[in-house]
Parts: sequence; structure tokens; C-alpha cells
Amino acid sequence: MNDNAARIEALDPQQSFIVSAPAGSGKTGLITQRVLRLLRTVESPEQILCITFTRKAAAEMALRIHNALRDALINPRPDDPYKAQIWDLAAAAIEHSKQMDWDLMDMPNRLRIQTIDGFCRYIASQFALETEIGVLPEPSDNIVSLYRIAARNLLDKLEEDSDTGRYVAVLLAHMGNNIERCERLLSELLSNREQWLPLIFNVANNHQYFQQVVEQLIDESLFRLEASLQPIAGELVELVDYAANQVPEDKNPQLVELKGIVELPDSSFTGLTQWKTIVGLMMTKDLKLRKSITKTQGFPKQDQHTKSRMLSLLDWCRDNTDVQEQLSNTLFLPDADLSTSQQTILDALGYLLPTLAAELTMVFKQQEQCDYPAITLAALDALQQSPHDQQITDITLRLDYSLRHILVDEFQDTSGSQMQLLEHLLAGWEPDDGRTLFLVGDAMQSLYGFRNANVGLFLQAQQHPIGPVQCRPLTLSTNFRSQRGIIDWVNNSFGHAFPDRADSARGAIPYSPSTAHNAPEAGNAVQFFGFSCEDSKDYPEAEAARIAAICVDIQRHHSDQSIAILVRNRGHLQQIIPALRHADLNWQAIDISPLKSLMPVMDMLSLTRALLSPADRIAWLSVLRAPFCGLGLDDLVIISSTLEVSGKTPLALLHQLQAVDYTENNNLSPYARHRLKHIIPCIHYAWQMRGKGCLRNVIEHLWIQLGGPSTLRDSAELDDVRCFLDLLEHWQVAGTLPDWESFQQAADKLFATPNRGDMDATTPSIQIMTIHKAKGLEFDHVLLPSLSRSPKSPDKPLLRWQQTITQQGESSLIMAPLGAHDEEDDSIYGYLKHEAAIKTQLENTRVLYVAATRAVSKLYLFAQVTEKGSDWQAPAKTSLLSSLWQTIVTGLDDNSLSVIQVEANSAPSERRSGLHHKRRLPITFCPPQAPTLTLLTGVEGNRKREQHSQQLSDDNARLAHLGTIMHRTIKQIATEGPSSWPEQRLNKMPVSWRAQLKELGVLVSEQELASMRQALINMLNDDDGLWILQPHTQAHCEQALGYSAAVAGCRDGGVSVIDRTFVTDGVRWIIDYKFSAPNADQSVAVFSARQTTTYQAQLQHYANLYRQIDTTPVRGALYFPQIPLFVEVSLD
Repeated sequence: MNDNAARIEALDPQQSFIVSAPAGSGKTGLITQRVLRLLRTVESPEQILCITFTRKAAAEMALRIHNALRDALINPRPDDPYKAQIWDLAAAAIEHSKQMDWDLMDMPNRLRIQTIDGFCRYIASQFALETEIGVLPEPSDNIVSLYRIAARNLLDKLEEDSDTGRYVAVLLAHMGNNIERCERLLSELLSNREQWLPLIFNVANNHQYFQQVVEQLIDESLFRLEASLQPIAGELVELVDYAANQVPEDKNPQLVELKGIVELPDSSFTGLTQWKTIVGLMMTKDLKLRKSITKTQGFPKQDQHTKSRMLSLLDWCRDNTDVQEQLSNTLFLPDADLSTSQQTILDALGYLLPTLAAELTMVFKQQEQCDYPAITLAALDALQQSPHDQQITDITLRLDYSLRHILVDEFQDTSGSQMQLLEHLLAGWEPDDGRTLFLVGDAMQSLYGFRNANVGLFLQAQQHPIGPVQCRPLTLSTNFRSQRGIIDWVNNSFGHAFPDRADSARGAIPYSPSTAHNAPEAGNAVQFFGFSCEDSKDYPEAEAARIAAICVDIQRHHSDQSIAILVRNRGHLQQIIPALRHADLNWQAIDISPLKSLMPVMDMLSLTRALLSPADRIAWLSVLRAPFCGLGLDDLVIISSTLEVSGKTPLALLHQLQAVDYTENNNLSPYARHRLKHIIPCIHYAWQMRGKGCLRNVIEHLWIQLGGPSTLRDSAELDDVRCFLDLLEHWQVAGTLPDWESFQQAADKLFATPNRGDMDATTPSIQIMTIHKAKGLEFDHVLLPSLSRSPKSPDKPLLRWQQTITQQGESSLIMAPLGAHDEEDDSIYGYLKHEAAIKTQLENTRVLYVAATRAVSKLYLFAQVTEKGSDWQAPAKTSLLSSLWQTIVTGLDDNSLSVIQVEANSAPSERRSGLHHKRRLPITFCPPQAPTLTLLTGVEGNRKREQHSQQLSDDNARLAHLGTIMHRTIKQIATEGPSSWPEQRLNKMPVSWRAQLKELGVLVSEQELASMRQALINMLNDDDGLWILQPHTQAHCEQALGYSAAVAGCRDGGVSVIDRTFVTDGVRWIIDYKFSAPNADQSVAVFSARQTTTYQAQLQHYANLYRQIDTTPVRGALYFPQIPLFVEVSLD
């Protein structure tokens, strides 16, 4: 099946399209071609708007377009037909750019390629004054704490004599007066308030509406069930009547009531009970059609003929997927009548939730922060505010005039609120007016339901117009990524896994097969490794060992090919990573290991908490147990027995710790006595210094004096500790942490350094990431472990809701609150829970499809399988394996797939051998001298520069502190990405800088602050500056490199800190920032020459250090933000 016609048609600049682009079909390339084609038709490039959902996707799209334009400008037309087509489109766009004087190559930012959040922020900020929305602050990195504050503020109104107070009392009573649980459930609702806020106003005192919606839902469901059963209706009625006459009344009174039935029950809500009785006769409690029937169901053993008729009827149903689905759905249909308690709590929530949203808005204003839903809602408010009852707002009209073409990438991940935004943008468009909408996505790759993505919107857009624009559906089918063997397996397996028919309400997507562009490769394209274990605890170890062996084999025979281990949950890597380490494999884990789970960071958290809370016994005992103190459990018992906190002062525990008898009379071990003599003075000194300077410096200095760096295994652990200290510095205020809970939540979101293993290895790292992170990527070999494992069941939300489209095309709303603390959830809540579970199962299939289609050459699947008699036990429905079970069980039955038998107790012995003894410092350990502080502090006043070994003068110290602040900010910009730093945000930085400098004892003038701010603006507006700050391979800011005296010809060992380094185009760049500028009578050329001479030796030293690490070519440069100026320095 050739899709060339669809690809050519998609470039028509006069038509609107919605393009289904399966995995590997060249979606980004098609968008690039479309943009290049549209550039020939517009008066300015700003008339084209490209919307994506991630910064990475936006950056890739911009890079593709820029590279295409550059190639057409400097390179001859290529011979390859595909590349030639792009070259022709780009050349025509360049010619039009010259005619219109766009200067597009020098001003690439004129291309409007934005994330959906960035575009919402643009709308809200551009029209802030006109709409009275006000300027939005920056989105918070730790929004959960603000949600909790808003929920707490609402619950604090309990004592008020007001409607709010009374409704809060109703809600708390419903929750069993569990304030903590109520606060948590309310705060969880705030993260997706853009969904329920427009709907919640329909809830209060609207019971009749909800009852009508439920009745209509039941009527439509039973109508579909009755229609699907028409071929067997007569036979079914006869058999139900037979069973009703045979079953004992005390066994099934509901079935007995159907005696004399002559036709199927009424297909309306009045017949629901009878329908559920009939379905219960046909299906088991686990929603499977019965394979056998007995007298319990009304079919006695002696009447084999009637039993055979019933079993034949069930077999017919079993062969009809739609009938099975309709039958199981019927059992979950809710009762039509709303209970009194349900009505009461719905009224309370209908009043309280808008108030909760208002409380959050107040918190945002007080904290000068917001979240992404706030930005989306602000943009919608701006577009909806229409003066004089106009249907189209002034803002929409102004955007309408400036936009001719809108392109949306990854459209399958659009949420309801984002669709509303798009509809408002199109409000002024008319058919055939030359403006176009281009939507691209793959419904089979929609896997962001947890972010409110609604794949049903993609299906609706294929059939119905968006506003006034009807998009013509196009489908791509050619896969340019994977070899044919993988494509054939994916088509066969997922053709069965995906549902047969589309259902926009549930997000059910039929499978669309792909055609392979690449030829098949030798060997099995897809391999399944099934593990049969007597003890399920042995499975993870056995699986990990096999994965490590496969990786070793791949790197031995295909050392240049990439390998990825993709997991659904990070917990699935618990045994895999140690197995890779044991096999001496080089690996890189991206956002896998939470920083808080690593022992060095846990020890730093304990140290910080202990110093901030001297009476915290657990924190202090944890510190004493940490490797840098190293006390044994017996020693802790002795010390703990003497630490009876009197409660008289906060320092009671610290004072008692100092009073511990360190002589031989107290039974402490010699190691403990020796270490405590050093530990206690260090801690006491740190306590005295607390509040007198930066908390980060106090904690860091204490950790170093206790010997913390000497307890680390490798540089990766050092980077993890630095990451924690950077976070601590960000959150500290006046030498303390005013909000420990928020700081802890921020720490919970950080992940360990991705690079682990031998970084000098010549083979590529094995990439380890979640399946969601891998979306859009490709690897030669893809390994998918733990497919049989199920995730943890989610907590029940306070409120469930669902918008549905009736058969008449009308939108309806169903809502249900969580059941009271001492009651079962009502039937409507249960129905909505069932619908949510179905959506999750459908998304699980799409998640597995995304994972499988990352593979270029080989795909490896791993799962535990269990024999059940002569059959194989089906995996849990919540597992990924469940989606593929039909394919897998067929292979197991015909022996085309083999099973690995795991012997009992073999894995536990391996686990025991892998245990590590607790690390601790030797008893002879001596505290480091002051220069060792440069291991971690980077630019924090201890920045080691070889030419500055003498004590700094006061003026030099002042300049060093100013440089410290600048380095911190540049590092933050590089970490978050330049696009996160608009000029508005930079304008706020001087306030923060002044506070930080004041803590360091430095008073700074407005002129100096303005100069610092302008330097950063210069850097962000400079092409070289942006290039330095943008994401790169192996990018680091303030990277500390330790070296011995024998390295690079240095007389003494030490640590050097490199401002910025990264690898691009096979070259490592070393960038050193300099915050100086030419004198008034000095030319830039003379200035740069002198600076090059001054710092060439320093950059040469850095280059020598990196050459000790690997063979990557090294280039160095100085960057002067105040000018701005990029000066490359020649290196030997």
C-alpha cells in the first residue's frame, strides 16, 4: 500500500487536513515540508503558527526547517528524490523570503513554532491589560504545595457562619471528619480543574438533570444490547424462562421473577434489573461468558439437550466481540435514582469547588506563581471575553488577522480545554477563505490520559468540523523506521490487540496497519522470553540476568548499534540495573532513579533536617548512622538511651549529645568513641554558623568536614549530592528552610545523574527510560521487561465525571462523588470507575504499541507466564502483556514460543551474594583541608582557579561574589532551557540577586544589577549565546574535574570547575565565561586578543583534563556576555 498520493496532497496550501501518521511514518518530515510550502504563500512568516506539546518537539521542528533552508541556500540540489523535494520547497521559500525582505535566515525566530503552553501564555500575556487578567507569573516547579495551601484555606472556613462553612461541614462529615484525607483529595482535583471547572456549575441543585442523563445512558446502552442479541433473541428468551422455572427460589430470586418471560425486557431504564439478571445468567463474576452451566443457574444435569442449547448460545456470544462487550457493560450500568446522600454531597461540591479554585487563584497571587492549567484558563478567558455580546472577541479577531495557517503536531494528545482554545482561534474563519488548519498525529500513540489528553477528540475531528473548519482525513502507512520482520509482527499482534471499532467516548482506536519500507533482516525480528517460576519472587532476578546477557551479546557482535531498555514503571528496574552493573555494562538512565531514593542524598536530607531541627531524634540518629559518621547499631542503642529529650529547649538533644561520655566506661565501641570526638565539634560549629550565611554552604561544609565526599562510590554520586545542594540553595531563605514540606516535594521530583558505568567505554551507553520518555525516539534493539507486572491501583478521587455524546449528538454530563467513609460507593461512581478502567486498558495497548515501534532491528519481550492445569493463566488485565495475550498464548500452545523454567531458590542465593556491607570511613580518617571544598561548591566563593591561589582582596572578593551570582543564573538558564527565560522573567532577577548578595555581605548598586541583567539579555539574544545554552549531548554546567599531581603536568593535584561543556558534531566544547568588557579606548579586537593570551593556558589545562577522559576532539572558547562576544581559543 503506497501512501505517496496522501503525502503529496498534504502539501496543498489551500486545504485543511487531519493526518493519521503511525509510528515511523515520517510525521515531522511531512510537517517540515508543509511549512516550507506555506512560506511561499504568506505575506510574513508570522502568519504561520506551529503548535507542539513539548519543547523538545518544538526545537526539533524548528531545527528541521532551519536546516532545510540552510541546505537549499548553500548546497546543490541532491539526487535523492525525497531530499530533492525538500530542497525544492526550501529554495522556493528562500526566494520568497528575499522578495518579501524577511531576512529569514538571520532571524529564524520569526518562525512561530511554540508549545501549546507557550502559545497560551503568549495570548494571556499579550492581552493581559485589555482582559483584566493581569500578567501571569512563572509556572511553579512545586505546584503541589500550593494546591495543598488552597485546600487548607478552604477547610479553614469550617467555623464560618456562611454557606461555605456549612458546605465544608457537609464534606468533612462525608469524609468521616478526616481533614488530612479531605485536604489531599481536594488538592488532587486542582491539577485538572480546567476539565471540571466549566462543568461544576451544573451540579448544585440540579438533581433532575443528572437523573435524566443517567436514564438516557441506560436506555442507549440497553438499546445497543438488545440490537446485538436479536439473532438469538427467541432462543435466549426460551432458555431464560426454562432456567427461571428450574432454579430454586432461594438461590436466585431475581431469576425466578422472570418465569413466563416471552420477549426480551424493555430496553429502557425500567428494565435494567431484568437485563442484569439475564446477563448474570450468561456471565461469571469476572465478566467471562460461562463455559459450563449447572443446576445453580437453572440447568439440571439430567436435561443435557437444554444445557447444550444454552452452551451453543454462549459459544455464539463468545465469537461475537461486540456482544460480549455489551453484556459486560450492562452489569456496570448505574441505578437511575440518585440517593439522598449523593444529592447532598453533589450540592456541597457544586458550591465548594468553584470556591476552591478561587482560593488557589489567591494563593497564586500571594506567591507570585501559577501552574499550566492557570495559563490555559487565562488564555481561554482572553479569547472568550467578548464586548457588546459579540460572538467573536476583539482578541480573536486580532489573532485572526495575523494567522493564515495553523499546524498542530501530536494532535492525539489534545485535551478538552486545548480543543476549546483551537475552536476560539478558528471562530472568525470561513470555508474556502484561504486559511488552513493542519492536524497531525497518531491516535494509536495517545498515551497521556494522566495529563488529560483525550484521544476521542482526534476521532471526532476526523468526522466533524472544528468550529467552521472541516479537515479532510489523510492516512500515512509507510514505516521508514523498522525492518519488515518487526512491522509484520506488529501488524499481526496489534491488529488483534486494538478494538475492532472506534469509540470516541472511551478512546477506542482501531488498528491501522503499516507497510514496511525497509527489507527484513536475518534472524528473529521479535523474541519473547517467558519465565515460569515456582516462586514469583524469583522472576525479577532471572529476567534481569537474561537482559544483561542479551545486552552483552549485542555489544559483542553489534558494538555500533543502540540498545534501549524501556519500562512502564521505574520500579521494574530494581534488579535490572544491578545486573547491568555486575556485567560491567555502560548505561544511561534518564529520569529513572529518584534522587531521594539514593543513600548519599538521603543522608544529606537527614543532615539538613537535623541541623534545622535539633530536637529531631530520628534525623540525628540517621546522621550518626550515615557512612560519614559510621556508628553501628549497638552504639546507636547506647547513645539513644542517654538522649532523653527534656523539652526545655530546642537544643536539648544537641546538648545531651555533647554530654555523652566518650570514655571506655560507656560501652561504646572504640570506633564510635574516636569518631564522636571529631563529629560533635563539627556539628556544634555548624549549628553556630546556621543563619549567618547561605544554608547550602553550612550543610556542604559540615558534610565535607565529616568526610562525606570520601564515602561516595563515584563521580555520579558526587553529581547527585551537588544536585541536592543546588536545590537546597534555591529554597533556602536567610539561612533556613521556611517550608520544609515544599522543599521535600521539590526534592521528590529530582532524578539521579543519568550517566552510570564506565564513561570511557567505546560502545554506546545502554539507554534506560520509561516508555513515555521514549516516545518519538528509535533504537536498534529494544528490550521490554516485566510486561506481566501490574501497576499499583490508583487512589479513588473525590469526584468522578464524564462527558458523553448522545445518539442525538448532544453533550451530556455525569458526575458522582466518592462514597461516604462508612458507605460503599454508589452505582454511578462505580460505573464511572469501570469506564475509567476501560480507558486505561485501551491506553495500555497504545503504550505497548509505542514501546514496540521504537525498535529498528530487533525487539525483545519479557514476561512471567504461569501454567494453570493444561492451560496458561491469563495475565492481569492491568498488565501490558494482557494486550498481547492472544498472540502470546497462541505461540505458547504451538511451541513457537519457548518458556524458561526458573529453578526455585536459585535467584535468592544470587540476591544474598549481591548484598553490600555498610560503608563507613576508616578510624584513621582525617578531615580534609579547606581546598577540598572546591569538590562541590563550584562557583560558591570556593571556585578554584589555578592563578588565584593567594587570598583575595576585598575588591576581588566582591567581584567573585558577583560572578558567583551570574554563574548560578546562567546555569539555571541552561538547565531549564533558554525558552523558559523571557525578558520579563529576567527583569525580576535583580531582586533575588540583591538578597543573595546581601547574605554574602555585599551591597550592590542598581547600576551593577542592571549591568548583570543586560549581560544575560545579551546572551539570550545572541546566536552564539543561545547555542551555548541550548541542550547538547554530555552537557554540563559547573562540572568539577578532580586531578592528581601526575595529570596534565600540574605540580599539585586539585579540582577544576568548567563553566560549560558539551559535545556537538563529534567535538567537545569548553566554554569559559568572562564578565569583562573593553575599556572606552580599547577596540574589541585588541580586547579579545589580550583575553585570549591571558586565559589560553587555563583552557589548555581544561582540555588536557578532558583528553584524559576520552579521545573526543576538544575545542575551547571564551564568552563575554556583556559585549556579547564569542572568542575561540586555539588549543594544542
